[in-house]
Amino acid sequence: MRSPGRSDVSLTQLRYFVAAAEHGSMTWAADELFVAQSAVSTAIANLETAVGAQLLIRRRAKGLQLTATGADFLVRARGILASVDDALGALRPENTAGRLTVGCFRTLAPFYLPSVISGLADEHPELLVDVTEMTAEQVPDALASQAIEIALTYDLGLDAAVEREVLAEVPLYAAVSVHHPLADRDSVSLAELAELPMVLLDMPVSRDYFLQWFTRAGLRPHVRYRFASFEAVRAMVGSGHGFTLLNQQPRVASTYSGGELRHLHITDDLPPLELVLARSGGSKQLTKKAELFAAQCRKSVAEQDATAPHGAW
Repeated sequence: MRSPGRSDVSLTQLRYFVAAAEHGSMTWAADELFVAQSAVSTAIANLETAVGAQLLIRRRAKGLQLTATGADFLVRARGILASVDDALGALRPENTAGRLTVGCFRTLAPFYLPSVISGLADEHPELLVDVTEMTAEQVPDALASQAIEIALTYDLGLDAAVEREVLAEVPLYAAVSVHHPLADRDSVSLAELAELPMVLLDMPVSRDYFLQWFTRAGLRPHVRYRFASFEAVRAMVGSGHGFTLLNQQPRVASTYSGGELRHLHITDDLPPLELVLARSGGSKQLTKKAELFAAQCRKSVAEQDATAPHGAW
């Protein structure tokens, strides 16, 4: 039953909204959809009326900008459209045309998504992959709500309802500037690091993961700086502002600001972090599109693991 005072929402409205949000322009969205700009504008206005919230801010000089509600709705709209495509594709089990909405842990995206998307584009150009970058705490909810079908992530904060396929085990390491007193060493202990200023990758769940190792060892780290950006953390460390703990290791030691890092093995006996494909639990099978994405993730992770420097990432 339709809620009182609310209009029906159409798939056309959702498609027009997603296109406009992705392009940041009504005009570009209309060009992609082969419709008049007025049709896109009207559809989105009607959609906003139906949902009872503003989704886009129109700025003549700066184009379209998502509101906070709009950003959340965009993820859900993509999931709805992907589900519809999947339902239609189920009539043709081998059909791989259409959209697939996936999640990816934010710091993993630059390491794996370029090769994953390139591989899919080469072999299945008819498959359009929409990626939502996420923190660890967002993945379970996105899977449960079907906003995404599958996610490439770490096994952090995943509850029992989430099924996992382990792709790799990623060790923890310490990073310091090449000018740091520890830079001439290959390894370091947590006890030694606890005496030094720390630059913490401060993301939900991730921060607790990094700090727990000090707590378990009866140590208290000196957290001097906190950043939610992986590259901001690396840049601060490269400029000599402390050490950091990370898992994924770029293939270049340089930072955005021109600094250079040295990666050190941690001598404490710490378990590696598992890199996984995550999906909602239950008996529902992955769609053909999601299976293709999963296969490409396995391939990309295996290739990077085989060529990673010193066995670390």
